[in-house]
Amino acid sequence: MIITSLLDTDLYKFTMMQAVLHQFPSAQVSYKFKCRNPGVALAPYVQEIRDEIRSLCSLQFQDAELAWLRSLRFIKSDFVDFLGLFRLNEKYIQVNALANGEIDISIQGPWLHTILFEIPVLAISTRCTFATRTKCLTSWKAAAA
Repeated sequence: MIITSLLDTDLYKFTMMQAVLHQFPSAQVSYKFKCRNPGVALAPYVQEIRDEIRSLCSLQFQDAELAWLRSLRFIKSDFVDFLGLFRLNEKYIQVNALANGEIDISIQGPWLHTILFEIPVLAISTRCTFATRTKCLTSWKAAAA
């Protein structure tokens, strides 16, 4: 499991999520992942990415994490109460392999319930990118020897 806590994100995401809860609770959004590094084939890792996202969606905030968030002067109590009930939902995210070896990750749904996907999904896909590069470097070193 790559992500082990829903706190493993940018603090800015929590301040934005709080604003969404208070100002735009019914807003619908759509996000799309784009790997900007040409030639990085993530398609072989689609199942691993899906498994990691499934694990991510099983996480809930722990009491100690909620207490820490509650201690921040700019985080409102009702927002922390909401986070105590919050879970990411796998139905809002799709991961598909493309014919060219790239992947398509699309997130669509209520902003309030999708905003926390961004940073963990980037971390998950980055791990796969490094796995690809490490394999290439290992092959290159073996060929050079």
